[in-house]
This record gives sequence, structure tokens and C-alpha cells, in this order.
Amino acid sequence: MPAVALLHILIFQFGIPSQTYQAFHYPVYTVYLFFFILSLVLLFILIKINETKPEQLGFVFLVLISIKFALSYIFLLPVLQDNTESTYMEKINFFMIFIAFLAVEVVLASRLLNKK
Repeated sequence: MPAVALLHILIFQFGIPSQTYQAFHYPVYTVYLFFFILSLVLLFILIKINETKPEQLGFVFLVLISIKFALSYIFLLPVLQDNTESTYMEKINFFMIFIAFLAVEVVLASRLLNKK
């Protein structure tokens, strides 16, 4: 995942016209950092819950993912309210990163669930 993230950041830094990239509300690395921190917190909580109450792990995962959805929406709100040309690319970029991190979280959570 880190290699893909670095490649993605480099493509946006050097492969996209600078005026488009500079019009983004959030640089690509900021979006990655946002999701990385959320994922770390989510996985830390899941590991702790798995140690104490493993039977509740699935429910906690659903609640945490719902909270992540809400926080992601709040984070993306300035982009959603803007109607410039660069916001289309920024929205696609945001959701690609969102889906990548969500997929990793689902795989890791399913491994925790299958351990019990």
C-alpha cells in the first residue's frame, strides 16, 4: 500500500497540470494521512475489543465504519460544496483512497473475526 500511495502522490504532483492540483482543497498526501490515522485508530480499537470482548467485534466494526463514513463526509464537505472543475477530479481521488483504505480495513477485520 505505501508504494501505491507514493506512486499516486507522484502522479498527482507531476502528472497533472499544476493549476488543477493547486485548486484542490486538500493535497493528496493530506487525504492519505487522514485515512491512515482513521484506520490506525479503528484497527487499534478492534484489536483491544478482540482481546476483551471478541463476541462484540463485528458490531464494533460496523459502528466504527459508520463513524468513519460520517467523519469522511465532514472532511469532504468543502469539496462537495464547491463546483469548480478541479472538484470532480478531487472527488474521484478522495473516493479511490477511501475505497482502498476501506478494503484493507475489511480484510484485517475479517482476519480478526475469523480468529475467534
